[in-house]
This record gives sequence, structure tokens and C-alpha cells, in this order.
Amino acid sequence: MNLLTYLLAAGILTVFGFIFFSTKHLSYPMVLTSEMSLFYLEHLSQTGAINAVSAILLDFRAYDTLGEILVLFATISGVMLIARREE
Repeated sequence: MNLLTYLLAAGILTVFGFIFFSTKHLSYPMVLTSEMSLFYLEHLSQTGAINAVSAILLDFRAYDTLGEILVLFATISGVMLIARREE
């Protein structure tokens, strides 16, 4: 790979890093006091899960988690198809 490719990859990673950093640090105080967070914590006993993370991911947000898994699978499959070497 040439220098331009590395610079482009570094630029893309920097932009995504900034987006991740800004969304995490700018919206974090609001997440702790949002109505949805309070709902999750108040209704954990309805799920039967042992911990809060399992209850939220597998019970309250199961379809969202399934969608994220499908997106990750599609991304990994696409990268493997693109990066596959022909022999």
C-alpha cells in the first residue's frame, strides 16, 4: 500500500474516533437520568435475568441487538469477500 492509502485510513479513523468521543462524552450525563434508563432499572425484576446488562440486551432490546449482530455479520462477510485473495 502507498502513503495515500495510509493517510486516508488514518483520516477515516480520526473522524470516527472524534464522532465516538463526542457522542459518548457529550451525551453521557443525559443517559443517566433519561426516562428510558429509569424504566429499565425499575423493571429488571420482570425479565428474570441475573444482571442488568443481560436484561437490557436480551429482553428489552432484543430486536435492536439482533439487528446489530446482523450488521456486524454482513460487514465481516463483505470485508472477507473483498480481502480474499484469488489463487
